[in-house]
Amino acid sequence: MMHGSSDRARLWIRVFAAPILLAAATVTGLLAALLWGTVGQYVAWVTVGAPVAVVAGVWVSHLTQKT
Repeated sequence: MMHGSSDRARLWIRVFAAPILLAAATVTGLLAALLWGTVGQYVAWVTVGAPVAVVAGVWVSHLTQKT
């Protein structure tokens, strides 16, 4: 008999994978801005802006589905 532990693991990954990846990208971008000079600033713009872009995309998607 299966206990469902693999289903719970899949659910956990499905729920938390995107936020964890966005957090890791943001931390990487912040460290890049501090440590890599000019190149790090460009990396930081992209990685720190990624969560903003994701939220904006989800918001626009949600608005267009309601109409």
